[in-house]
Amino acid sequence: MSEKLLQQIFKKLYGKPSWNVHGGWGSFITFDFGNPKLEVLKKVFKPSKRRKYPQRYAHVHGEWNLWILCCDWVIQQDGRKVGNSTSKEKIDRGCLVLGGQYLTGISVNPRNGQTDFYFDLGGHLQTKSYKSGDESLEMWNLRCPDGRWLALRDDGKFSHQSGNTPPDKTIWQPFIV
Repeated sequence: MSEKLLQQIFKKLYGKPSWNVHGGWGSFITFDFGNPKLEVLKKVFKPSKRRKYPQRYAHVHGEWNLWILCCDWVIQQDGRKVGNSTSKEKIDRGCLVLGGQYLTGISVNPRNGQTDFYFDLGGHLQTKSYKSGDESLEMWNLRCPDGRWLALRDDGKFSHQSGNTPPDKTIWQPFIV
């Protein structure tokens, strides 16, 4: 992927407010952008030991979804650190600050995947590798309205493929500036 492709994809997000910004498992955080969409799975989960009644999955998400995962991250507002990936309290505080801010820019370091996300009210999210071994880890991914996913690892390689691509079939390519 080139810087040009990255900007071409993210340009469609610029000027859209982030919403439903929240922490997930561990230090993961997610952002929705664009119009809300209701997703209802046809599959019904039968009762089980953990679930007494039948259940159907229904979820509202944005046309675009940015997921920050397997990395350290820091959120700043007007140059002051307001949140980071180290505790639930700091995660929640950072998410609260970025909620409603418009994404205005992104930059990627091709050597290590460090990514800076910039927002209109002075918000800034920076992701960095917490690499502890030889395995490369996915730092963030963006689900696009066309069903494709753009993902970046901490070795500076990216993937831009269908969301239905099995993990073992994912093709990772060097990010080129």
